[in-house]
Amino acid sequence: MRCRLAGAALLLVAASTAAGAETLGDVLRARGLPPPTGGLPGLDQTVRSPVVLDAAREALVVYAVGEGASARLHAARFDRAARTWTTASLDWAASSDGGAPRVLPPERCRLGLAVERFAGGYLVTAHISPSAECTLVLGPDLALRGVLAGWPVAKLADGRIVYQENQVHFASFHPVALALFDPRSGTGRPLYPLRPYQRVRLAHVERMRRVYTPAWCSRRNHPCDPEVFDEHVVGDVVVDARGDALAFGVAWDNTTGWSDVERWGRLEGFRELRAALAGWDGQGAPPAGLFRGLAAGLARARNGGREALVRSALEREPELRDLVAAALAARKAPGRDERSRLLALDARWGEPATWRRLGRAVEVPPEFTEVVYVYRGLRGPGPREYRELRRGDFEARFGPGPLARALEPGILRQIFGAGLE
Repeated sequence: MRCRLAGAALLLVAASTAAGAETLGDVLRARGLPPPTGGLPGLDQTVRSPVVLDAAREALVVYAVGEGASARLHAARFDRAARTWTTASLDWAASSDGGAPRVLPPERCRLGLAVERFAGGYLVTAHISPSAECTLVLGPDLALRGVLAGWPVAKLADGRIVYQENQVHFASFHPVALALFDPRSGTGRPLYPLRPYQRVRLAHVERMRRVYTPAWCSRRNHPCDPEVFDEHVVGDVVVDARGDALAFGVAWDNTTGWSDVERWGRLEGFRELRAALAGWDGQGAPPAGLFRGLAAGLARARNGGREALVRSALEREPELRDLVAAALAARKAPGRDERSRLLALDARWGEPATWRRLGRAVEVPPEFTEVVYVYRGLRGPGPREYRELRRGDFEARFGPGPLARALEPGILRQIFGAGLE
């Protein structure tokens, strides 16, 4: 059923796109933009994925003309003060070293477009998958300065870009890689992770080395490299005004290697309940949030067919196991809230001691190791320096709050002068 619905949705999107097809002339006229006397590439043709950056001083239109392999991407900029147009054909060859292309092929960069201004010109991003984008870096003259297999996460005042490199969406793991691209030279430099690794990352690599046994990796089609693992960027990548320093947070997934009971029974089955318990002092009548939290986790387990894993997670607590098993088996009656439903099943759900015991039984180790990275020396030709601190250690030393405070001159001196590597 899911595949059939997805196919129907695709047909609706295709029909909608066909019904709303526009020529480039239509796009310009809708925004009051006069085409030049000599015309523009594709002016009277239907265009694909047209996107317009409409600002007080200028308008930039990026669009594709043609179908399939013959489609071409173009950019046209209108200077409102001078009443002049600048045009460019955004085309390039994807060179190869005998393996995968070193540059994304043009056909990967033509759909789902978005455009924005930055200090070095313009950034045009195309959607490829939930874990991949194509970013075209255009100079002020619309010259193509770079084709990045990733998406921008920070822009420096001098025009350089920090971007996150693409991931294979359906791969068995999703490591983070950040790079720094300079449009002036058209070159990029790796930014994260950087060797030599420091203490916190080395400890996590060692943990992965213990998890990545040949048998574990074989079952999951995993490359078994302990230096690559599931992680994600937390929040924004922040940069200082000079473009010499930046900071960001990453979270490393600690659940790799957990059993299905630990992962899907205990962690996921009681995620909302743990959040609700964190706001309760354990005294007095159990608040409604506990009942709702438990019900939400159990409903997700039921929908995913993981009831047996939830019961197994409580195997050492038979009384709690049976209580939860009864709640899993019972369906919610219309018009009855979660408190009433659970109390009708068993009066013990009204006792604070039951919830305290359940909270202890479903405790889990930290799901993620969150780490703060701080860099400096990005402007000079010399080596970049970086420091890593666990988020808890960073906040204990410098207080909670936005990560941008790590770039304050006084804090930056402390971070790099304290021998924290």
